[in-house]
Amino acid sequence: MVVFVAIALCGWVDYLTGYELSVFALYAIPLVLSVLFFGVKGGCMSALLCTLVWIAADVGAGHHYARWWVVYWNALHRLIFFGCVVVGFHYARAALGANARPPNAFAGPLPVCTQCHRIGAQDGHWLKFESYLCEHAGTQPVAKVCPDCARESYAKAGFIERVSHR
Repeated sequence: MVVFVAIALCGWVDYLTGYELSVFALYAIPLVLSVLFFGVKGGCMSALLCTLVWIAADVGAGHHYARWWVVYWNALHRLIFFGCVVVGFHYARAALGANARPPNAFAGPLPVCTQCHRIGAQDGHWLKFESYLCEHAGTQPVAKVCPDCARESYAKAGFIERVSHR
């Protein structure tokens, strides 16, 4: 119901502003709403309805065309634009939804070799820890040494007295 009211409101505004002032981008609002509520099929149906409402508003506002087919040519362009809005919003929403979910690479048991510390991927390959992070978590590890390991390394080298914290 909200989508139909929004389409009708867009048509009314389009009619009131006349054919000289284009407000066809305003029709994107009901198209986005229809994709949110009804998915891509509902968005496509709303795109067709928006095109028909645009034709009615344009002709009803007194726009006379030199050739009869020009109104349909312009309507085809509006329909293509409306279809691009529907498909674009659908894919943008899907991409944002995919990025909002945590990566499943760290869900459940993670096989780690006790000797070389490589991580077993689902495809059967064993990857270095850094490679696994880059591939599955989208992050780039930076080499650092924690304070405990630094003290241990300096102690092994004989620079400082060995301290056992671990």
